[in-house]
Amino acid sequence: MAKKPVPPIEPDDWDDDEAGFLQPLEPPPPVRDPTDLRLHTRQLADLLRARFPDRWVGVEIGTLPLRCEDDLFSDFIDLGDGLGARLDYDPEEPERVLWISAGNRDHGGEPLDFPRDSEACRGRMLSTAEIAELLDFLDREAAY
Repeated sequence: MAKKPVPPIEPDDWDDDEAGFLQPLEPPPPVRDPTDLRLHTRQLADLLRARFPDRWVGVEIGTLPLRCEDDLFSDFIDLGDGLGARLDYDPEEPERVLWISAGNRDHGGEPLDFPRDSEACRGRMLSTAEIAELLDFLDREAAY
């Protein structure tokens, strides 16, 4: 006797029990030694670790494969209390940074964003002026 086909369950229809097979959305444990990071993450982590040595927690490394197509492939440089910088990478080209932002993921507020996906700055690290802007922003946020 053939099994009756089961209609697919759309994510909006999932209850907590049906979605229980999904891994929790907890961030990965921070990596304190940034030597094995992607280039852009390592460069920014070195800057932030030098600027905020007392706040340094580590880097939460995004990994592939993603859980779903809408997930971001991101590294988060953690400065404690939700403060830090996030680097979003292209899942198709894992070494190419698409977006860099800074802010506080726990307390909200407006982040400081640096898109890297335009042709003018495609995949490039931050400029000297952008780095100064990012560090000033994080200084203000850390003091808040």
